[in-house]
Amino acid sequence: MTLNEDDEEALLVCNGCGEMRLGFSYNCSQCMFSLDMECAALNDDLAISVANKGREIQTTIYHFSHKHQLTRCKFPKCNVACMACKQELYGLVYACVPCPFILHESCLNDMPMEILGSPFHPQHPLIPYEVQVDLKVRPCDTCQEDFYGLIFSCPQCQVIQHYSCANYQTRKIKHNCHDHHLLHLGKGIFVKKSPLCNACGEGCSGTLFSCIDCKFHIHLECSPLPSIVKHIRHLHPLTLTNSVVEDNSGEYYCDMCETTRNQEHDVYYCKECTLTVHIDCALSEVEPPEEIVEYLVPRQQRRRAIKEIDEAS
Repeated sequence: MTLNEDDEEALLVCNGCGEMRLGFSYNCSQCMFSLDMECAALNDDLAISVANKGREIQTTIYHFSHKHQLTRCKFPKCNVACMACKQELYGLVYACVPCPFILHESCLNDMPMEILGSPFHPQHPLIPYEVQVDLKVRPCDTCQEDFYGLIFSCPQCQVIQHYSCANYQTRKIKHNCHDHHLLHLGKGIFVKKSPLCNACGEGCSGTLFSCIDCKFHIHLECSPLPSIVKHIRHLHPLTLTNSVVEDNSGEYYCDMCETTRNQEHDVYYCKECTLTVHIDCALSEVEPPEEIVEYLVPRQQRRRAIKEIDEAS
């Protein structure tokens, strides 16, 4: 084996520990075998132990999302985004090192060969299409961010979306602030470029209601939504709250309609009963308005109140 010291920024999957590394390595060009510097320096006993663990991790597959073979490996925490969900890579991934093309193992396992009924293009199926490194592509039609590796597209309408946008879990809500139904969106859609709220003019970096066709976006508190409601089928008041994570299962449900919910979204919640309800489910059957205890204060009024307090002090 020879030391590769030509490129200290070279990516590799170490055949010893099964982890993706950046930097110098020892390589056998005949066997396509690589060791990072740490594994190459181990004594025989430790090397055998590490190699056994590495063999449990490493497998190679072919997947419709990429034209080359993908290797299963461990990825360190280093602020690199998954090419499917756009969230930070960490833990088990599938990777094509030369391209580079890297997905979470869970994203690859869950990815369908076509997406039906996408909230942002329900008319036709969306199918995966790999973006070539040297190919200039316009931004995603939903979030307006650039692509890096993978597109889901409708050839008929020439619509192109990130996988995370095409497969986004959301619900439609009818509110008197806009003529059309609004989608309940979370921060997973607009990661880098937050749209401006049509009510207060500030960036919508958290959860929001949105009409993509009209480019209408509004904060939940600018709608406004009641912060506390009394549902006719529940004993206690329900409080509007940020994302509720009940356990580590990765599956989250509305306790009213018993369908899945997006963990990014605000919900109505009863802390005493740990009851979690979609916003539209909670508002569908509320008791008369006098039972609503208080309302969220729109941002403009809130800023004005804060300014008055600061000036008085």
